[in-house]
Amino acid sequence: MISYQNTAKEIREKKPTIAILPIGSTEQHGAHLPTSTDTVISSKIAEEVAKRMDAYLLPTLPYSTCREHDGKMGSFSLKSQTLYCVIEDIFEAAKRQGIKTLVIMLGHGGIFISNPVVRELNANNPDMQVIKVDLVQFFTSNELNDILECKNNLHACEYETSLMYQFDEEHVHPEEIVDCVPDVPRDYLNYAPIFRYSPAGVWGMPSLASKEKGAKIFEVMVQKSIDYINDVLKINRERDFYHE
Repeated sequence: MISYQNTAKEIREKKPTIAILPIGSTEQHGAHLPTSTDTVISSKIAEEVAKRMDAYLLPTLPYSTCREHDGKMGSFSLKSQTLYCVIEDIFEAAKRQGIKTLVIMLGHGGIFISNPVVRELNANNPDMQVIKVDLVQFFTSNELNDILECKNNLHACEYETSLMYQFDEEHVHPEEIVDCVPDVPRDYLNYAPIFRYSPAGVWGMPSLASKEKGAKIFEVMVQKSIDYINDVLKINRERDFYHE
């Protein structure tokens, strides 16, 4: 793996063709998790994926779109159009340097602007592949279902709390844990902040979390991410879809 911690000379000599851009968030995660939770999770998983794929790891963006947490100290959100432009600019810089695949790894589940920017970049740049890995997409996998006891994990939940026990236990406060599983679907966050449905700002059952689960979840998320990236690359290499 090569990363932003290497020198320009070392990166040039390595000639990476795959770059990974982790995107996190700075937002409230109840009273028991730090506001850096999404950034920590995306950083750790992206780093391990980059190691195993021999990819170029870019620094994690610690801000994204998190308007559903407005009203709590510690939450800082970008406008959707701002994040769109940031991703677009990073893509252009990667392309100029000969990167052929840019993987955007999302540690925050509410970055909905990622879909249109990824579609647009791929449509306008057939010589380069942009792949979005949204870690939330693996929540319903059989592997995670075998680990997680709560089946409604969304925010500051069993999933995130277990990973933070694994990555940054010092900043987890189990004595502050509050469980809350709202009786509305996720898309209700389009209409009001999370506090309308969960005063504690939690969506799930973090009391079920453990460091042991965190280690297992980490391995699942890393392998699922690698499998997804390789599958997209394999399918698109085999298909000449512009001339079918």
